[in-house]
Amino acid sequence: MDFSVWLTSFRELHERARRKLHTSEERALYLEAREQLARSLLAAQGQSVQPGSMARRNFRVPKGMPVDVCFRTGSIRSRTLDISSGGFSCTLPGNPLDEHLGFVLWLPEQEEGPVVGRARIVAASTTESGPRRVSFAFEFVSEDDYERLEMMIFDLALTYITT
Repeated sequence: MDFSVWLTSFRELHERARRKLHTSEERALYLEAREQLARSLLAAQGQSVQPGSMARRNFRVPKGMPVDVCFRTGSIRSRTLDISSGGFSCTLPGNPLDEHLGFVLWLPEQEEGPVVGRARIVAASTTESGPRRVSFAFEFVSEDDYERLEMMIFDLALTYITT
């Protein structure tokens, strides 16, 4: 199937999912198509999927959103650099010591509240001074918030794709 035809079909499925109009059969097709698109986007980013892992948890989209990173000593407001359904990255001052922490992620154009959960630091850039890039993997996000995140991530991805 031609990619532009497939993408048009996916956009329709995605919009039906957004409106919660899927039948259970359509939902299964949509989730399969979402994974297929994520694999394609990961390949375009020069990444591969680890065996047994889901591509949609790994592909990242660039997006600056306010995030409060909550350490034992207090919280720091930052902006995300990119986000996936598996985590996010942002810049933070100093050398974050807490490995496991809380976060509050403020999604754009959402009437509902922010996504709140727990994450762990999986990588941090090494700089002598100034802010450093810190990458986080989600440890806990509610099922509803996880679905809101994935919807937003695919919304963003679709805005970047031109055919």
